[in-house]
Amino acid sequence: MKLDEILKNAQISQFINENGLTEKQQLLEDNLDVLNDYISQTQQPLFPDYDPKLLLIDDKIDIFYEKSTDALPENLLRIGQSKSLSNVSFADFQVDEQRNEAFIAAISFVEHYTLDQKFRKGIYLWGNFGVGKSYLMSAMLNELAAKHVETAFVTISALINRLNESQMLEKQRLIRKIAHSRVLVFDDLGAGDLTTWFRDNVIAAILDDRMNYQRPTFFTSNFDIKSLQDQYLAVARGVAEPIKAARIAERIKFLSNEIKMGGESHR
Repeated sequence: MKLDEILKNAQISQFINENGLTEKQQLLEDNLDVLNDYISQTQQPLFPDYDPKLLLIDDKIDIFYEKSTDALPENLLRIGQSKSLSNVSFADFQVDEQRNEAFIAAISFVEHYTLDQKFRKGIYLWGNFGVGKSYLMSAMLNELAAKHVETAFVTISALINRLNESQMLEKQRLIRKIAHSRVLVFDDLGAGDLTTWFRDNVIAAILDDRMNYQRPTFFTSNFDIKSLQDQYLAVARGVAEPIKAARIAERIKFLSNEIKMGGESHR
């Protein structure tokens, strides 16, 4: 964005006024890239639970990071989850014939899950847009979090964006944190621009880790597993690798039971 557009941002305008930069046009022009980066990070945070802040040092504007006042507890990880889902519960979920199987499976998992039990499969929940897949999985994680279980909700497209904007060490840290979470929901698997790197070094790596350590893993998708394998995982950026796609599909089957959720869209 050009400077005149940037100055319309309320936070940047406040920063300029507080630091007496109203008449320092050249200084603002010299720091245009930083101001643009700041606006981008306020819309899509670079680091979970940290807010970007502007700081003026020796006529140079820089960005530093401050722990968010809305930061989640350390045992919760949420990437791409809508704020409207942060406090939903099973009591809020509307049950009907086409949602009943998934609802019962989610409740059963919460009721029987303990940290020291043997491996318990998650759910691969698929169906059309807006039928409540993410809602039910969020309600399940909220119920587990109330029992002090470490949980993670990761939307695939949001994870792709986060990793694209992160340095390598931050990428590795985030991938490891997702892989090691006690209970994970991979939301909207089959969305986002799939690359071979993301498929092989993120999705496959996380699922390998979770399979090896038998950590419960849940998925939501608009594809059934077979369609996900053939239409999403098998071809990345025009490169066809059906064997790699089949391996990931087998890991998904090991980690979860496939359930279809029907019903009308609630969006």
